[in-house]
Amino acid sequence: MLLLELGVGEMTPGIITLPFWSMAAKLPDAHLLSVNISGDSAPLQLGSKAEAIQADLGALLSAARVGDGA
Repeated sequence: MLLLELGVGEMTPGIITLPFWSMAAKLPDAHLLSVNISGDSAPLQLGSKAEAIQADLGALLSAARVGDGA
């Protein structure tokens, strides 16, 4: 299971961030990928189950669409 945390700000830890971290920790096949323009650090307590990318989400999604034939 891939948990995508896309553009989540620091003002919503109890709504999005902490529940996602908890799910990633509890579920054996869960992995967390966080994409945010302001930070690129994954929660250390999740170890290899979490990755973070510092990027502009709009630019990242635009780049991902290149070559999709649309």
